[in-house]
Amino acid sequence: MNIDLLKRLVHCHSTPGEEDEVIDLLAQEWRNHAGWRCQALGRYAFLAGQTAAQNPYRGRILICAHADSPGYIVDSLKDGYATVVPLGLPKFKDSQTRAVVKTRTDKIPIVLQKVPEGDSPEFFRFREHPGVRRGDRVAYATDFLLSPDNEFLSAPFLDNRAGCYLLCELVASLPTATPYQIFVGVTSAEEFTGFGASVLARHLEADLVICLDTTYASEAQGVELQKGTVLTLSDKSVLIASKVQDALSGYCQKWGVPLQTEVYNFSGTDAKAFPMAGSLAPVLPLLIPSDGNHSPLETIAVHDLEQTLFLLQKLCLDEEALPLLKEAFTWSFRA
Repeated sequence: MNIDLLKRLVHCHSTPGEEDEVIDLLAQEWRNHAGWRCQALGRYAFLAGQTAAQNPYRGRILICAHADSPGYIVDSLKDGYATVVPLGLPKFKDSQTRAVVKTRTDKIPIVLQKVPEGDSPEFFRFREHPGVRRGDRVAYATDFLLSPDNEFLSAPFLDNRAGCYLLCELVASLPTATPYQIFVGVTSAEEFTGFGASVLARHLEADLVICLDTTYASEAQGVELQKGTVLTLSDKSVLIASKVQDALSGYCQKWGVPLQTEVYNFSGTDAKAFPMAGSLAPVLPLLIPSDGNHSPLETIAVHDLEQTLFLLQKLCLDEEALPLLKEAFTWSFRA
């Protein structure tokens, strides 16, 4: 796996609504491979697909991830300080953390402070710098740490640069001819509003949708690092029927791929956008377990990235997988 590419993605600034740097890098990567065409859907989503001529229509698979990570937006400038409000749910434990404010022309290192306000919620601020304006975005300072045994990665923004990275690795690894027409896409503002996925869902009619994201390693859920991909069975964005779960689990056993499961009824992914847009496709959230989600230093396992990529490759290349998943997803009855 090209871990250097993931490092480059982590070093991109990509807060909700300001995903340009990640999109630029993805465009460079996807255009390097013959047979893939890129398309921007305004500032809501970015899409690449195999040409239909190379892959006669037997179904479309869309695999998507969100390009943004939680951050902050400058809301006021007063008395020598810039005050910011969160975009999404960024979290840091101490009273301050290293961060970067992205202006129209520069990236300025700052120290972001939590400031308690009596009984009201804490607010966040940093000392004002020339060139900072209302609307500028703030993100954590970037670190990228690979454990000595090369088994774990720690960095901010792995939610969801890990998903973007897997899309790049998938495009690079697929043969020109596949049983289905494959599309990869990234969405904006998943962490704040989710508008991007709504546009993507309405733009492309797919037969199967895979939403890549990260999730929480959890002892209560039995979700662990180094134990493979996580299928969300229930959260605020999806409910997976037992027949669909059994169909995917059966294929994972056939392919020798580990599959963990989780049940959450808070938070969610881009998965909700597709049925809300009227899509009839099965939507499967396949997630990478992580520690420290939304914090200045998240940790994932390289093994989980490798296993998720392998699972995606198998789904794209197995001629029986898509029909079986569609059958499991559709009610059958006698006329």
